[in-house]
Amino acid sequence: MAGNVCASILAHFGADVIKLEAPGAGGDPLRGLRDLDGRGTSYWFRSLGRNRRCATADLRTKPGRAVARRLALEWPADVVVENFRPGVLEAHGLGPADLPPSVVFARISGYGQTGPRSAEPGYASVCEAGAGLRHLNGVPGETPVRLNASLGDTLTGIYAALGVVMALLHRGKGGRGQTVDASIHECVASVLDAAVTEAAAHAATGGRRGSVRGPSGSTISGVVPTGTYPTLDGRHVAVGGNGEGVYGRLMRAIGRPDMDGAANPRYRGNAARVLAEPEINGAVAGWTSGRTLDEAVAALKAARVPAGPLATPADLLACPQFEARGISRARARAPPNAAKPAAAAGRAAAGEGERKQEEEGEDEEQGEEEEYLLHAWPPGMSATPGGTRWAGPSLGRHTDEVLRGVLGMGDDEIWRLREAGAV
Repeated sequence: MAGNVCASILAHFGADVIKLEAPGAGGDPLRGLRDLDGRGTSYWFRSLGRNRRCATADLRTKPGRAVARRLALEWPADVVVENFRPGVLEAHGLGPADLPPSVVFARISGYGQTGPRSAEPGYASVCEAGAGLRHLNGVPGETPVRLNASLGDTLTGIYAALGVVMALLHRGKGGRGQTVDASIHECVASVLDAAVTEAAAHAATGGRRGSVRGPSGSTISGVVPTGTYPTLDGRHVAVGGNGEGVYGRLMRAIGRPDMDGAANPRYRGNAARVLAEPEINGAVAGWTSGRTLDEAVAALKAARVPAGPLATPADLLACPQFEARGISRARARAPPNAAKPAAAAGRAAAGEGERKQEEEGEDEEQGEEEEYLLHAWPPGMSATPGGTRWAGPSLGRHTDEVLRGVLGMGDDEIWRLREAGAV
Protein backbone atom coordinates (compact mmCIF):
# COMPACT_ATOMS: atom_id res chain seq x y z
CA MET A 1 0.00 0.00 0.00
CA ALA A 2 2.84 2.45 0.77
CA GLY A 3 3.97 2.38 -2.86
CA ASN A 4 0.42 3.13 -3.94
CA VAL A 5 0.29 6.12 -1.58
CA CYS A 6 3.56 7.51 -2.95
CA ALA A 7 2.46 7.15 -6.57
CA SER A 8 -1.01 8.51 -5.78
CA ILE A 9 0.45 11.72 -4.34
CA LEU A 10 2.76 12.20 -7.32
CA ALA A 11 -0.08 11.52 -9.77
CA HIS A 12 -2.40 13.91 -7.93
CA PHE A 13 0.08 16.73 -8.48
CA GLY A 14 0.60 16.05 -12.16
CA ALA A 15 3.05 13.18 -12.64
CA ASP A 16 2.32 10.76 -15.48
CA VAL A 17 2.28 7.49 -13.54
CA ILE A 18 2.19 4.08 -15.22
CA LYS A 19 1.43 1.28 -12.78
CA LEU A 20 2.55 -2.23 -13.72
CA GLU A 21 0.65 -5.20 -12.26
CA ALA A 22 0.88 -8.90 -12.89
CA PRO A 23 -1.86 -10.05 -15.29
CA GLY A 24 -4.39 -12.46 -13.85
CA ALA A 25 -4.93 -13.32 -10.18
CA GLY A 26 -6.55 -9.94 -9.56
CA GLY A 27 -3.47 -7.73 -9.92
CA ASP A 28 -2.52 -5.57 -6.96
CA PRO A 29 -3.95 -7.14 -3.75
CA LEU A 30 -5.18 -3.68 -2.77
CA ARG A 31 -7.88 -4.09 -5.41
CA GLY A 32 -9.62 -6.69 -3.26
CA LEU A 33 -9.20 -5.31 0.28
CA ARG A 34 -12.06 -3.95 2.41
CA ASP A 35 -15.31 -2.74 0.87
CA LEU A 36 -15.81 -3.46 -2.82
CA ASP A 37 -17.74 -1.40 -5.35
CA GLY A 38 -20.36 -2.69 -7.74
CA ARG A 39 -17.63 -3.94 -10.08
CA GLY A 40 -15.71 -5.87 -7.45
CA THR A 41 -12.87 -3.39 -6.98
CA SER A 42 -12.11 -1.91 -3.58
CA TYR A 43 -12.90 1.73 -2.88
CA TRP A 44 -9.40 1.82 -1.39
CA PHE A 45 -7.87 1.17 -4.80
CA ARG A 46 -10.27 3.54 -6.55
CA SER A 47 -8.89 6.24 -4.24
CA LEU A 48 -5.17 5.42 -4.24
CA GLY A 49 -5.13 4.38 -7.91
CA ARG A 50 -6.36 7.75 -9.12
CA ASN A 51 -4.85 9.51 -12.14
CA ARG A 52 -2.53 6.64 -13.11
CA ARG A 53 -2.43 4.44 -16.16
CA CYS A 54 -2.74 0.78 -15.21
CA ALA A 55 -0.91 -1.70 -17.44
CA THR A 56 0.09 -5.32 -16.93
CA ALA A 57 3.54 -6.90 -17.12
CA ASP A 58 4.53 -10.16 -15.46
CA LEU A 59 8.04 -9.61 -14.09
CA ARG A 60 8.43 -13.35 -13.63
CA THR A 61 8.66 -13.67 -17.41
CA LYS A 62 11.46 -12.43 -19.64
CA PRO A 63 9.08 -10.53 -21.99
CA GLY A 64 7.34 -8.92 -19.01
CA ARG A 65 10.66 -7.75 -17.60
CA ALA A 66 11.55 -6.40 -21.03
CA VAL A 67 8.38 -4.27 -21.03
CA ALA A 68 9.29 -2.80 -17.64
CA ARG A 69 12.85 -2.15 -18.74
CA ARG A 70 11.75 -0.46 -21.95
CA LEU A 71 9.45 1.85 -20.00
CA ALA A 72 12.40 2.86 -17.81
CA LEU A 73 14.78 3.33 -20.73
CA GLU A 74 12.67 4.44 -23.70
CA TRP A 75 9.82 6.39 -22.11
CA PRO A 76 12.09 7.40 -20.30
CA ALA A 77 11.03 7.17 -16.68
CA ASP A 78 12.21 9.90 -14.32
CA VAL A 79 11.22 7.85 -11.28
CA VAL A 80 10.75 4.17 -10.48
CA VAL A 81 8.69 3.37 -7.38
CA GLU A 82 8.86 -0.19 -6.06
CA ASN A 83 7.43 -1.87 -2.98
CA PHE A 84 9.15 -5.30 -2.97
CA ARG A 85 11.42 -6.91 -0.45
CA PRO A 86 15.04 -5.83 -1.00
CA GLY A 87 16.73 -7.78 -3.77
CA VAL A 88 13.61 -8.80 -5.70
CA LEU A 89 14.05 -6.29 -8.52
CA GLU A 90 17.80 -6.94 -8.71
CA ALA A 91 16.98 -10.59 -9.34
CA HIS A 92 14.85 -9.45 -12.28
CA GLY A 93 17.61 -7.21 -13.65
CA LEU A 94 15.62 -4.09 -12.81
CA GLY A 95 17.52 -2.64 -9.85
CA PRO A 96 19.13 0.81 -9.70
CA ALA A 97 22.40 -0.49 -11.17
CA ASP A 98 20.50 -1.81 -14.20
CA LEU A 99 18.95 1.57 -15.07
CA PRO A 100 20.43 4.91 -16.16
CA PRO A 101 22.01 7.00 -13.37
CA SER A 102 19.45 9.74 -14.00
CA VAL A 103 16.59 7.61 -12.64
CA VAL A 104 15.31 8.35 -9.14
CA PHE A 105 14.62 4.98 -7.54
CA ALA A 106 12.10 5.08 -4.68
CA ARG A 107 12.41 1.86 -2.69
CA ILE A 108 9.76 1.12 -0.09
CA SER A 109 10.03 -1.84 2.27
CA GLY A 110 9.34 -2.90 5.84
CA TYR A 111 12.83 -2.39 7.25
CA GLY A 112 14.90 -0.68 4.56
CA GLN A 113 17.49 -1.85 2.05
CA THR A 114 20.23 -2.54 4.62
CA GLY A 115 20.57 -3.85 8.16
CA PRO A 116 19.93 -7.23 9.81
CA ARG A 117 16.17 -7.17 9.21
CA SER A 118 16.20 -5.85 5.65
CA ALA A 119 15.27 -9.20 4.10
CA GLU A 120 12.23 -9.69 6.33
CA PRO A 121 8.75 -9.04 4.95
CA GLY A 122 7.29 -6.03 6.71
CA TYR A 123 3.63 -5.10 6.90
CA ALA A 124 2.53 -1.86 8.53
CA SER A 125 0.78 -3.77 11.32
CA VAL A 126 4.04 -5.40 12.42
CA CYS A 127 6.22 -2.35 11.81
CA GLU A 128 3.88 -0.06 13.76
CA ALA A 129 4.25 -2.41 16.71
CA GLY A 130 8.00 -2.83 16.32
CA ALA A 131 8.64 0.91 15.98
CA GLY A 132 6.91 1.79 19.27
CA LEU A 133 3.70 3.34 17.94
CA ARG A 134 1.39 0.61 19.16
CA HIS A 135 2.91 0.81 22.66
CA LEU A 136 1.81 4.44 22.92
CA ASN A 137 -1.70 3.86 21.63
CA GLY A 138 -4.40 2.80 24.07
CA VAL A 139 -5.35 2.95 27.71
CA PRO A 140 -2.80 2.35 30.48
CA GLY A 141 -2.98 -1.22 31.76
CA GLU A 142 -4.90 -2.51 28.75
CA THR A 143 -3.82 -4.24 25.54
CA PRO A 144 -2.44 -1.68 23.08
CA VAL A 145 -4.75 -1.01 20.14
CA ARG A 146 -4.20 -0.33 16.49
CA LEU A 147 -5.57 2.68 14.67
CA ASN A 148 -8.20 1.35 12.26
CA ALA A 149 -6.31 2.72 9.27
CA SER A 150 -2.96 1.80 7.71
CA LEU A 151 -1.06 4.70 9.22
CA GLY A 152 2.38 3.14 8.76
CA ASP A 153 1.84 2.61 5.04
CA THR A 154 0.47 6.11 4.53
CA LEU A 155 3.33 7.75 6.42
CA THR A 156 5.88 5.80 4.42
CA GLY A 157 4.23 6.70 1.13
CA ILE A 158 4.29 10.38 2.08
CA TYR A 159 7.97 10.24 3.06
CA ALA A 160 8.80 8.38 -0.16
CA ALA A 161 7.02 11.03 -2.26
CA LEU A 162 8.89 13.76 -0.38
CA GLY A 163 12.15 11.93 -1.05
CA VAL A 164 11.31 11.70 -4.75
CA VAL A 165 10.72 15.44 -4.95
CA MET A 166 13.98 16.21 -3.12
CA ALA A 167 15.88 13.83 -5.40
CA LEU A 168 14.39 15.46 -8.50
CA LEU A 169 15.34 18.92 -7.18
CA HIS A 170 18.89 17.65 -6.65
CA ARG A 171 18.98 16.20 -10.15
CA GLY A 172 17.62 19.42 -11.59
CA LYS A 173 20.57 21.30 -10.11
CA GLY A 174 23.07 19.16 -11.98
CA GLY A 175 23.09 16.10 -9.77
CA ARG A 176 22.39 12.50 -10.68
CA GLY A 177 19.47 10.31 -9.80
CA GLN A 178 19.62 8.57 -6.46
CA THR A 179 17.93 5.93 -4.35
CA VAL A 180 15.18 6.95 -1.92
CA ASP A 181 15.13 4.29 0.82
CA ALA A 182 11.87 4.52 2.79
CA SER A 183 11.17 1.90 5.45
CA ILE A 184 7.87 1.58 7.28
CA HIS A 185 9.74 0.81 10.51
CA GLU A 186 11.69 4.08 10.44
CA CYS A 187 8.90 6.26 9.09
CA VAL A 188 6.62 5.18 11.95
CA ALA A 189 9.35 5.79 14.55
CA SER A 190 9.83 9.31 13.20
CA VAL A 191 6.38 10.46 14.37
CA LEU A 192 6.76 9.54 18.05
CA ASP A 193 7.61 13.13 19.01
CA ALA A 194 10.67 13.02 21.28
CA ALA A 195 9.76 9.70 22.91
CA VAL A 196 13.05 8.02 21.93
CA THR A 197 15.09 11.05 23.03
CA GLU A 198 13.26 11.09 26.36
CA ALA A 199 13.91 7.37 26.84
CA ALA A 200 17.60 7.86 26.09
CA ALA A 201 17.84 10.66 28.67
CA HIS A 202 16.02 8.48 31.20
CA ALA A 203 18.52 5.65 30.68
CA ALA A 204 21.58 7.93 30.73
CA THR A 205 20.58 9.64 34.00
CA GLY A 206 19.33 6.59 35.84
CA GLY A 207 15.77 7.88 35.70
CA ARG A 208 16.50 11.37 37.03
CA ARG A 209 15.48 13.00 33.76
CA GLY A 210 13.42 11.96 30.75
CA SER A 211 10.90 9.14 30.82
CA VAL A 212 9.75 5.99 29.07
CA ARG A 213 6.47 7.12 27.64
CA GLY A 214 3.46 4.80 27.68
CA PRO A 215 -0.18 4.95 26.58
CA SER A 216 -2.30 7.78 27.95
CA GLY A 217 -5.84 7.07 26.77
CA SER A 218 -7.51 10.13 25.30
CA THR A 219 -4.87 12.53 26.64
CA ILE A 220 -1.18 13.02 25.78
CA SER A 221 1.61 12.61 28.29
CA GLY A 222 3.14 15.74 29.76
CA VAL A 223 0.75 18.28 28.22
CA VAL A 224 -2.21 19.44 30.34
CA PRO A 225 -5.03 19.91 29.64
CA THR A 226 -5.65 18.26 26.31
CA GLY A 227 -8.02 15.38 25.84
CA THR A 228 -11.44 14.07 24.96
CA TYR A 229 -14.37 14.63 27.28
CA PRO A 230 -17.94 13.23 27.42
CA THR A 231 -20.98 15.36 26.66
CA LEU A 232 -24.58 15.23 27.79
CA ASP A 233 -25.83 13.69 24.55
CA GLY A 234 -23.48 10.71 24.68
CA ARG A 235 -20.83 12.12 22.38
CA HIS A 236 -17.35 13.48 23.03
CA VAL A 237 -15.62 16.81 22.56
CA ALA A 238 -11.88 17.19 21.98
CA VAL A 239 -10.35 20.12 23.84
CA GLY A 240 -6.85 21.58 23.59
CA GLY A 241 -6.36 23.85 26.60
CA ASN A 242 -2.60 23.88 27.07
CA GLY A 243 -0.71 27.17 26.95
CA GLU A 244 -1.09 29.87 29.58
CA GLY A 245 -3.55 32.13 27.79
CA VAL A 246 -5.70 29.29 26.42
CA TYR A 247 -5.75 27.52 29.78
CA GLY A 248 -6.94 30.62 31.55
CA ARG A 249 -9.72 31.18 29.03
CA LEU A 250 -10.76 27.53 29.36
CA MET A 251 -11.03 27.69 33.14
CA ARG A 252 -13.02 30.89 33.03
CA ALA A 253 -15.32 29.46 30.33
CA ILE A 254 -16.16 26.42 32.47
CA GLY A 255 -16.82 28.56 35.53
CA ARG A 256 -13.57 27.76 37.38
CA PRO A 257 -11.66 31.05 37.56
CA ASP A 258 -10.14 29.75 40.79
CA MET A 259 -8.13 27.29 38.68
CA ASP A 260 -6.81 29.96 36.31
CA GLY A 261 -3.02 29.97 36.48
CA ALA A 262 -2.94 33.75 36.49
CA ALA A 263 -4.89 33.75 39.75
CA ASN A 264 -3.59 30.55 41.35
CA PRO A 265 0.12 29.57 41.18
CA ARG A 266 -0.84 25.94 41.78
CA TYR A 267 -1.96 25.78 38.13
CA ARG A 268 0.60 28.16 36.66
CA GLY A 269 2.81 26.62 33.99
CA ASN A 270 2.50 23.26 32.29
CA ALA A 271 4.76 21.49 34.80
CA ALA A 272 2.43 22.51 37.63
CA ARG A 273 -0.64 21.46 35.69
CA VAL A 274 0.84 18.03 34.97
CA LEU A 275 0.94 17.45 38.73
CA ALA A 276 -2.71 18.48 38.96
CA GLU A 277 -3.85 16.63 35.83
CA PRO A 278 -6.59 14.49 37.44
CA GLU A 279 -8.13 17.53 39.11
CA ILE A 280 -8.02 19.66 35.96
CA ASN A 281 -9.40 16.95 33.67
CA GLY A 282 -12.11 16.22 36.23
CA ALA A 283 -13.20 19.87 36.18
CA VAL A 284 -13.34 19.97 32.39
CA ALA A 285 -15.20 16.64 32.16
CA GLY A 286 -17.68 17.74 34.82
CA TRP A 287 -18.50 20.84 32.77
CA THR A 288 -18.78 19.07 29.38
CA SER A 289 -20.96 16.32 30.89
CA GLY A 290 -23.67 18.87 31.62
CA ARG A 291 -23.83 20.15 28.04
CA THR A 292 -24.56 18.75 24.62
CA LEU A 293 -21.73 18.51 22.14
CA ASP A 294 -22.96 21.53 20.19
CA GLU A 295 -23.34 23.60 23.36
CA ALA A 296 -19.87 22.70 24.60
CA VAL A 297 -18.19 23.42 21.29
CA ALA A 298 -20.02 26.74 20.88
CA ALA A 299 -19.08 27.93 24.38
CA LEU A 300 -15.42 26.98 23.99
CA LYS A 301 -15.14 28.53 20.55
CA ALA A 302 -16.62 31.74 21.95
CA ALA A 303 -13.84 31.67 24.56
CA ARG A 304 -11.22 31.06 21.82
CA VAL A 305 -10.38 27.61 23.13
CA PRO A 306 -9.59 24.97 20.46
CA ALA A 307 -12.42 22.44 20.56
CA GLY A 308 -14.34 20.19 18.23
CA PRO A 309 -16.31 16.99 17.92
CA LEU A 310 -15.01 13.47 17.54
CA ALA A 311 -16.16 13.13 13.96
CA THR A 312 -16.82 9.89 12.11
CA PRO A 313 -15.96 9.35 8.42
CA ALA A 314 -19.66 9.83 7.72
CA ASP A 315 -19.55 13.21 9.47
CA LEU A 316 -16.86 14.36 7.06
CA LEU A 317 -19.32 14.04 4.19
CA ALA A 318 -21.06 17.15 5.52
CA CYS A 319 -18.00 18.96 6.89
CA PRO A 320 -18.44 22.66 6.02
CA GLN A 321 -14.69 23.27 6.21
CA PHE A 322 -13.98 20.59 3.60
CA GLU A 323 -16.82 21.97 1.49
CA ALA A 324 -15.55 25.54 1.66
CA ARG A 325 -11.96 24.60 0.83
CA GLY A 326 -12.96 22.83 -2.35
CA ILE A 327 -9.57 21.17 -2.72
CA SER A 328 -10.35 18.66 -0.02
CA ARG A 329 -12.39 16.25 -2.08
CA ALA A 330 -13.53 15.51 -5.61
CA ARG A 331 -15.92 13.23 -7.42
CA ALA A 332 -14.53 11.00 -10.14
CA ARG A 333 -15.26 7.90 -12.16
CA ALA A 334 -12.96 5.13 -13.27
CA PRO A 335 -12.03 5.39 -16.97
CA PRO A 336 -14.04 3.11 -19.28
CA ASN A 337 -12.36 -0.01 -20.58
CA ALA A 338 -10.41 0.21 -23.81
CA ALA A 339 -11.04 -2.18 -26.65
CA LYS A 340 -8.46 -4.94 -27.04
CA PRO A 341 -6.61 -5.06 -30.37
CA ALA A 342 -7.48 -7.69 -32.90
CA ALA A 343 -4.75 -10.12 -33.94
CA ALA A 344 -2.45 -8.83 -36.67
CA ALA A 345 -2.94 -9.89 -40.28
CA GLY A 346 -1.89 -13.46 -40.82
CA ARG A 347 -2.92 -14.57 -37.30
CA ALA A 348 -5.88 -16.84 -36.85
CA ALA A 349 -8.59 -14.47 -35.70
CA ALA A 350 -10.50 -17.40 -34.20
CA GLY A 351 -7.42 -18.82 -32.47
CA GLU A 352 -7.80 -20.14 -28.95
CA GLY A 353 -5.49 -17.54 -27.41
CA GLU A 354 -7.30 -14.62 -28.95
CA ARG A 355 -10.74 -15.97 -28.05
CA LYS A 356 -9.58 -16.29 -24.46
CA GLN A 357 -8.36 -12.68 -24.46
CA GLU A 358 -11.62 -11.41 -25.95
CA GLU A 359 -13.60 -13.28 -23.30
CA GLU A 360 -11.46 -11.81 -20.55
CA GLY A 361 -12.00 -8.35 -21.98
CA GLU A 362 -15.75 -8.88 -22.00
CA ASP A 363 -15.75 -10.05 -18.39
CA GLU A 364 -13.60 -7.17 -17.17
CA GLU A 365 -15.27 -4.61 -14.93
CA GLN A 366 -18.80 -5.88 -15.40
CA GLY A 367 -21.29 -4.41 -12.95
CA GLU A 368 -22.66 -1.12 -11.76
CA GLU A 369 -20.68 2.00 -12.65
CA GLU A 370 -20.10 4.33 -9.74
CA GLU A 371 -18.95 7.84 -9.02
CA TYR A 372 -16.40 8.01 -6.21
CA LEU A 373 -15.89 10.68 -3.60
CA LEU A 374 -12.10 10.95 -3.15
CA HIS A 375 -10.14 13.07 -0.71
CA ALA A 376 -7.52 15.31 -2.26
CA TRP A 377 -3.89 15.00 -1.28
CA PRO A 378 -2.66 17.99 0.70
CA PRO A 379 -1.16 20.50 0.73
CA GLY A 380 -3.05 23.15 -1.19
CA MET A 381 -0.80 24.74 -3.82
CA SER A 382 -1.50 28.22 -5.14
CA ALA A 383 -0.06 27.69 -8.65
CA THR A 384 -0.09 23.89 -9.06
CA PRO A 385 -3.02 22.67 -6.96
CA GLY A 386 -3.27 19.18 -8.42
CA GLY A 387 -6.54 17.33 -8.70
CA THR A 388 -8.33 14.09 -9.44
CA ARG A 389 -8.86 13.35 -13.12
CA TRP A 390 -10.08 9.76 -12.78
CA ALA A 391 -10.47 7.11 -10.12
CA GLY A 392 -8.33 3.97 -9.96
CA PRO A 393 -8.74 2.09 -13.28
CA SER A 394 -9.46 -1.57 -13.86
CA LEU A 395 -6.62 -4.06 -14.08
CA GLY A 396 -4.81 -3.64 -17.41
CA ARG A 397 -7.06 -0.79 -18.51
CA HIS A 398 -4.16 1.05 -20.20
CA THR A 399 -1.99 -1.88 -21.26
CA ASP A 400 -2.54 -1.44 -24.99
CA GLU A 401 -2.32 2.34 -24.71
CA VAL A 402 1.06 2.01 -22.99
CA LEU A 403 2.44 -0.70 -25.27
CA ARG A 404 1.32 0.99 -28.45
CA GLY A 405 1.32 4.67 -27.59
CA VAL A 406 4.30 4.81 -25.24
CA LEU A 407 6.54 1.99 -26.49
CA GLY A 408 5.45 2.04 -30.14
CA MET A 409 4.58 -1.66 -30.35
CA GLY A 410 2.43 -2.98 -33.16
CA ASP A 411 -0.55 -5.31 -32.84
CA ASP A 412 1.55 -8.32 -33.76
CA GLU A 413 4.04 -7.75 -30.95
CA ILE A 414 1.28 -7.04 -28.44
CA TRP A 415 -0.52 -10.21 -29.52
CA ARG A 416 2.63 -12.28 -28.90
CA LEU A 417 3.06 -10.79 -25.44
CA ARG A 418 -0.50 -11.69 -24.58
CA GLU A 419 -0.06 -15.21 -25.94
CA ALA A 420 2.98 -15.65 -23.69
CA GLY A 421 1.05 -14.38 -20.64
CA ALA A 422 3.60 -11.60 -20.20
CA VAL A 423 0.99 -8.81 -20.20
